[in-house]
Amino acid sequence: MMKQTIVFFSLLLYVSAFCQINTEEIKKKVLENPKTYYYDYLEIFKMEPAKLTQQELNQMYYGSRFIESEYQMRDYNQDYEKIWKLAKLGMSKNKALKIVEDAQTKYNKNPLLKGVALELSYIYKALGNKEKSDLYYSQNDLIDQTIENSGTGKSEDSPICVIRAGDMISKISSLPRASKPSDFKQKMTDLADGSILTTYSVGDSKIYIKLVGGF
Repeated sequence: MMKQTIVFFSLLLYVSAFCQINTEEIKKKVLENPKTYYYDYLEIFKMEPAKLTQQELNQMYYGSRFIESEYQMRDYNQDYEKIWKLAKLGMSKNKALKIVEDAQTKYNKNPLLKGVALELSYIYKALGNKEKSDLYYSQNDLIDQTIENSGTGKSEDSPICVIRAGDMISKISSLPRASKPSDFKQKMTDLADGSILTTYSVGDSKIYIKLVGGF
């Protein structure tokens, strides 16, 4: 009996960890009440991210796909050479001092842009500000955790959910290496909620990635 109970709770924890994201519900909530279902969560995320439940993180992170952002990936790419390229682990304090103000300003415009919080953490680490470095590192970790917990990627019913096209490609490393380019295949399907489901495959191995909100 004890063994059966342990198995049951283990299964329950597994199912809870990989609870498929309901993007239709997330979109509906964030469009009808962006303050409650996005901005309030975002304020908590910026100050005390550990207080958010996984469900709240899901709502905030995937809901951001339906909110107009002041700082997008194209802006990040434009700033890469003068800011983000320099923000790396082990950078000098002198370099950190030169870019911290600009980096903080860009972060404030979109804390959920993947990679920004981690790079800001490196900057504050170089400046010897452990509190801020740990805060931004935690934020980045929770974003990664939210993506990983969005689905197993093993079926159409449980795809890994991302909000940027570039993240789709970064998630296919679990596939075996194709011996020739023609062995790698991808199939894209438009979903009713406006998202795009892409099936990547090499031989019999497949991974399912959902781009929330589409391109």
